Amino acid sequence: MMGGIHATRIALERAGEDALELWVKRDRGAQVIDAIETSAHTYGVAIHHVDDKTLDKLYGDSHHQGIVLRRRVPRPLALKAFLDGRAREARKPLVLVLDAIQDPRNFGACLRVADGAGVDAVMHTRDKSARVTSAVAKAASGAIDTVPLITVVNLAAALAEVRDAGIWVTGAAQDGTQDLYAADLSDARALVLGNEGAGLRRLTREGCDTLVRIPMFGQLASLNVATAAAICLFEAQRQRR
Repeated sequence: MMGGIHATRIALERAGEDALELWVKRDRGAQVIDAIETSAHTYGVAIHHVDDKTLDKLYGDSHHQGIVLRRRVPRPLALKAFLDGRAREARKPLVLVLDAIQDPRNFGACLRVADGAGVDAVMHTRDKSARVTSAVAKAASGAIDTVPLITVVNLAAALAEVRDAGIWVTGAAQDGTQDLYAADLSDARALVLGNEGAGLRRLTREGCDTLVRIPMFGQLASLNVATAAAICLFEAQRQRR
């Protein structure tokens, strides 16, 4: 399940074939809702007009903005297909890599950040990682349909493929040997962030070309993973601009 006007509109525009069923608040009466219902009709999606109580129960809380969509999970992109496509385009990709991020809200927030930073893909682990669920879709605010998602079984092996394709791999860690703002992130780059508690796993660290640290000026040693992703990705885009 996913909810919200913006996220639902994007889902129907980008992945209408995955939409299964739509619930709309009775007498919602807005032009954008009419457009969403028109899109849903195009894909043969069943539409139900219901009250707020029903929507709250379907969505799990009251922050659905009067609309809830049941849909299939977006299909992941194969790593080989992504790398082959980037090679044909002859451009410098920017990839966010998430190493065993387990909190669905953090995962979704990272996807939203990745969309805002214009990344080419987000790569994450299949195991010991949050799955794409309603909680992830809620935090991503539509980004599950705008950012290609690559799911891998063995992250260390996947990072080796990325490096072989000419993409430099940079991990973010508290003990990184280089300050983030002193690092050159303007070339083809994969930025790797680790688990909320343990950070990057050993084999993941070994698969990185460099490790950078975000300078901290307060009493705490680290940032939320989505915040760290935002800082790293937007610094990379700043350098590219």
